[in-house]
Amino acid sequence: MKRIGFIINPVAGMGGSVALKGTDGMVEEAKRRGAIPVSPKRAEAFLRALKKKRAWYTCSGIMGEEACRRAGLDVEVVYEAPERTAAEDTKKAAACMAPMVDIIVFVGGDGTACDVLDAVDAQLPVLGVPAGVKMYSAVFSHTPADAAEIVNSLEELPVEEREVMDIDEEAFRKGEFRVKLKGYERTQVHRKIQAKKDVIIREGVPEFKESLAVEMDDDRVD
Repeated sequence: MKRIGFIINPVAGMGGSVALKGTDGMVEEAKRRGAIPVSPKRAEAFLRALKKKRAWYTCSGIMGEEACRRAGLDVEVVYEAPERTAAEDTKKAAACMAPMVDIIVFVGGDGTACDVLDAVDAQLPVLGVPAGVKMYSAVFSHTPADAAEIVNSLEELPVEEREVMDIDEEAFRKGEFRVKLKGYERTQVHRKIQAKKDVIIREGVPEFKESLAVEMDDDRVD
């Protein structure tokens, strides 16, 4: 039986719904503006679309356990998350799970992908369930249902290294566009995993900046 590590970034995507162009470093401001968590909703949509029995390892509370229980899954909690979580909790949880599981599935955006990369590098496959304001890395499925389809087919899928990208949100809020290739993670080869979005080549094109601004203002979680 495949063993799955499962991590939710509880604040992913909150900034987009209140025009913050991202949530990195802006959680309290997003809450002040009335943002509500969107990643648990996306996580539960993913979990409810699963069909094959797996062994699940997750974090306590809102970082995984609550969504898993609501979806009717039996889970083993291997990381105790604090009431107020931070990027370090994603890193610690991923590092804790890595020796126990065959793949880590995380719910978040590019920032979460970078945190997982920092923790486990490319030592095991990962899969992103899209819930952030920005997802330009090539490790995300297109939708939560697509992620479930991939997890349902793990035994049949090859693995390859794919790009992890991140946009400097603070700079973008000031009108500057900066994107970096952060590294590579291994993920499944499947038609429902997005390709790396072509942001490095086009970063100097004004029209592209405008289209990106529209995308980052859209919370994309419905």
